[in-house]
Amino acid sequence: MSHKAEILVVDDSATQAMGMRLMLEASGHSVRIAENGLVALNEVRRQQPDIVVTDLLMPEMDGLELVDALRAEFPKVPIILTTGKGSEEIACQALERGASSYVPKRHLQDELLETVDRILTVSAAANKHTNFPALLSSIDLELEIDNDEAQISSVIERLERPLNELGLLTDRSQMQIATAMDEALRNAIVHGNLEISSELRHAEDGKHYQAAVKEKLAMAPYCDRKVHIRLVADQTQATLSVRDDGPGFDIENLPDPTDPCNLDKCGGRGLLLINAFMDEVRHNEAGNEIIMIKRRPAEPS
Repeated sequence: MSHKAEILVVDDSATQAMGMRLMLEASGHSVRIAENGLVALNEVRRQQPDIVVTDLLMPEMDGLELVDALRAEFPKVPIILTTGKGSEEIACQALERGASSYVPKRHLQDELLETVDRILTVSAAANKHTNFPALLSSIDLELEIDNDEAQISSVIERLERPLNELGLLTDRSQMQIATAMDEALRNAIVHGNLEISSELRHAEDGKHYQAAVKEKLAMAPYCDRKVHIRLVADQTQATLSVRDDGPGFDIENLPDPTDPCNLDKCGGRGLLLINAFMDEVRHNEAGNEIIMIKRRPAEPS
């Protein structure tokens, strides 16, 4: 499902910014451009966008400083980073400090629109829950879904509802947890149950990737596999596990998801985001289940 949005693109390269603007506007989005973080912050103050897409290395105010400023003033505005060589360390800091996702600059043509749409969907799901009285003390919830990515936003909404009631969500952690859930569920469906490699995403504009997804969704045993989700939480922390019915994979063969040098690699991108947003991440021995832990945020002093 495509969401039409107000987007602020922040980049000191006029050529890069215009390229992103044309791409986003061609999909129906409304786009404004700012040449650095300081201009962008004033633009957001003037008219709050649905999402900010920002470069990291800029004069006046860089991308990391912009993330900090936006998180302080506009904590619910999602931020997507555009990352290039030389910005890996600052990008990982920005993710830890509240950015929602990233797109390597060399993959902008292939991934920017998809990332924008996914973050808008995740943001909408994360913001749907109501503020309940803090009556819940703990929960043990199990869900099961088919290989249907359209169900993911409903799952995120369902899981964040009790987390909100348990007092585990802040404006910052809410979006981070939702993004980690989104990545884990998509990985379970596409890479786990359908056994499709992420390398196909960039082959012939993703045509092989889309064809492989369509083919396996109609082919046994792939089409019969499920994704199993379990949330165990109390008022101190949440443990979320996502398990697929696929054969699993060797975690050792993936790029280190905590190493900023792997930010630009297409394989393991979801794991890098999950590790940036959750407090603890581990896998089962079979490699078909990810366990993610998020602890209650410290009270502000």
